[in-house]
Amino acid sequence: MLINTRDFGEVEIADEELITFPAGIFAFEEMRKFALMSPLGEDVYPKWLQSVEDISPCFVVFDPTIVDGNYTVKLEAFEKKLLKFDDNSADNMNSSMKLLVIATVPSDFKKTTVNMKAPIVINQDERLAAQVILNLDYEFKFPLYSDDSDDSERTGE
Repeated sequence: MLINTRDFGEVEIADEELITFPAGIFAFEEMRKFALMSPLGEDVYPKWLQSVEDISPCFVVFDPTIVDGNYTVKLEAFEKKLLKFDDNSADNMNSSMKLLVIATVPSDFKKTTVNMKAPIVINQDERLAAQVILNLDYEFKFPLYSDDSDDSERTGE
């Protein structure tokens, strides 16, 4: 499938690479189909989460465990049901779960923040995703870069 993207023009995406958000993403509930694009390399962040239904929205995303190695997500029962995770198999859920956090990238990229409070949870086996709000003590605007640490530690470079 050929899609128009905000940052890369027309891009070919295989149908099996599409991710469906049954409830949309907060503030973009009408957009349900997205593609996770890796222009810098398959396991390199940031990645782009591009709507395939419209040129916008398009989100820059990161793996939250790169930002915080202890990052955890506890899904509510309705979220597990929405994403078709089996309650009886925690191992299966953990192996098929992918987590992303949305970045806000200002013109001074050193002031980039990521939303650790409302991650995107993907069931890779079902190609289903949802943005959830965690009942844990994470920040909506967590600084990606810090003045007192080596920047490469936070970005995984």
